[in-house]
Amino acid sequence: MKKIMIVALALLMGLASCVKDKQYPGINISNVSYAPTAVQADDDVTVTATITSFKDFTAKLVYSTDAASKAEELGMVAGEENTYTAVIPAQPDGIKVSFYVQAMNGEVTAVSPNMEYEVGAVAIDYSVLRLNELNGNDKFIEIYNAGTDAINLNGVYIEKDDAQNWIGDNTVKIEAGAYLVLYSEDVVADHPDVPEALIFHSGLSAKKNVRIQLFTPAGVSIDDFNLTNIDANDPAYIPAPGSYSLNADGNWYYADATPGAVNVDGTVAVLGLEGGDTPEPPTPDEPDYTNLVLNELNGNDGAKYIELYNKGDFDLSLEGMYITKDGVEDDIKWTGTATQVVPAHSYFLLYSEDVMIDHGDLTEDYFFHSGLSAKKTLRIALYMPDGTERDVFERGSGTWNVTISSVAPYAYSRVPDGGDWKLADPTPGEANPAEGEDIPQE
Repeated sequence: MKKIMIVALALLMGLASCVKDKQYPGINISNVSYAPTAVQADDDVTVTATITSFKDFTAKLVYSTDAASKAEELGMVAGEENTYTAVIPAQPDGIKVSFYVQAMNGEVTAVSPNMEYEVGAVAIDYSVLRLNELNGNDKFIEIYNAGTDAINLNGVYIEKDDAQNWIGDNTVKIEAGAYLVLYSEDVVADHPDVPEALIFHSGLSAKKNVRIQLFTPAGVSIDDFNLTNIDANDPAYIPAPGSYSLNADGNWYYADATPGAVNVDGTVAVLGLEGGDTPEPPTPDEPDYTNLVLNELNGNDGAKYIELYNKGDFDLSLEGMYITKDGVEDDIKWTGTATQVVPAHSYFLLYSEDVMIDHGDLTEDYFFHSGLSAKKTLRIALYMPDGTERDVFERGSGTWNVTISSVAPYAYSRVPDGGDWKLADPTPGEANPAEGEDIPQE
């Protein structure tokens, strides 16, 4: 029994030693990235890393492919500001390449997390991903997909305080307009149904400086929550009572926790927030109308509405916007007022005066002064306050208000939201279907 215990202790000490070695005291490898990010068959791939050490060291890049039986090693070349590079030679289409950076100073060996790419793979637009909510009480990180397509997060990773603490695998996918919640390993016991792929390997505090960064598989920064200027002695400073939450205006506020759901806009801005990639919201005098579109038109009896959709990340005022019908530019059917706002990634409904009796709770500025038909040629145009045409829907050959085939009971819909015009089931004030049928023009 004593021998067994000695062996067990030795194994535990060996495991502890392995865990300790992963901290790599004396050497730090960070900011590993590769370019180009969408690798094609004729592309050499340059891998770059930042390496620091208290002693002299050597660095190498170790890469392998699914077509080769052994890994290859490349010496890395020193550049400015502690950067080191090596070049992986071009590979054929369809080849998967994985690699890591290794640095050795005689006493310590440091190894970066593994990264991979596939030659010729379709490029994914990761720029629509963002950090959306961080909670140091319940200890979760929420990512939001603001795009129109689902994204597989294989290779996407998160760093906390410049150390990787989570990387997505092929099982992790986030749908368009959806939220992905990752939990700290500290609270695994509270979330027994959460798979390992959705656990990040660090803690998260509501009262300490912290930096959370989101990266593409190629190491390109997508988003950066940089809370590194907290002064706990400042009377204005408060630990987060709920979450650090991204408001609709694109800025971070303290707010109630809403994991996996739309954020509740906070009123108190996060103190000490520096850096980051959050853009400045447009000023009231310079709203960005490029994200505002006609999204759905319904001319069926009893419905008759026009839906606008805001594709952007900021609320948009409709003051001065106007709509015309059937090409008569000086016959304005509706004009927006200062009180009418379309929230980010949300919808705004206008109803025909023909159905005013069915919407007695709405004021007159929510009605357009004409009908809308599901069986006539039609032109609806949306204009900006300066008279520039912003968006238009047309059905027919240019001669308007002429009876043709009926499309009842369907609506004219952009599918998905903001996409191409199709026939689809009506969805007033909600997301349009992902697919539809061609609109008959006769």
